[in-house]
Amino acid sequence: MTITPTFSRTLKCPCCSNSFSTVNVRISYPKTVEVSTDFCVTYQDEVNSPYLYYVNVCNLCGYAFTKNSSLISSISKAIIQKEVSEKWRPRSFGDIRSVEDAITCYKLAIYCSILKNEKYYILAGLLLRVSWLYRKLNNQVEEERFMLKTVEAYKKSYDIAEYVGSEMSEIRVLFLIGELSRRCKLYEDAISHFSKIVAHSNAQLEKGIVEKARQQWQITREEAKKH
Repeated sequence: MTITPTFSRTLKCPCCSNSFSTVNVRISYPKTVEVSTDFCVTYQDEVNSPYLYYVNVCNLCGYAFTKNSSLISSISKAIIQKEVSEKWRPRSFGDIRSVEDAITCYKLAIYCSILKNEKYYILAGLLLRVSWLYRKLNNQVEEERFMLKTVEAYKKSYDIAEYVGSEMSEIRVLFLIGELSRRCKLYEDAISHFSKIVAHSNAQLEKGIVEKARQQWQITREEAKKH
């Protein structure tokens, strides 16, 4: 029997308790070809990229969420009901998705995250993935627009250290701010954040990313001289 790259599973919506079907890529399937400096992965089979199915969308109420979304409070449920569900035309994203379909799902998840006052680092992760998908579509304008939004969200997270206790370390947050700033030609900002990594008290604990920061710091300085 041939094993397909994707499979369907049933989830219960955290907002309205509706059961709905969604698609996932099998953990063993994706083969990595390349990882960019902002951690965007290029897969051997981009048609079945895990990025396309990261967001779950309830077909009944329109609530969009991921495995990293925080629990939804009763107050947030009421807000989602008013701002999303009452305007929602029931439709399913529980089938094979195109990149464009995935972007629609991410934007809905971003809107829901904003409505429920989601943590900034979680919001930033959604925004970053949208920029990656636009990159895969060669849409540089939208890619940069969402990179700038990502930088803004990560800066807010960094300022209040809300990422503490999550999978995001301070050094990783600083690196993404620096690298995305570099890609948006905000060289002074990029250099500032890369420098903070090199001088960080935990630099010895994350040697790999610190070395990347040194490399990107040098690249940024060279790029800045040309502009």
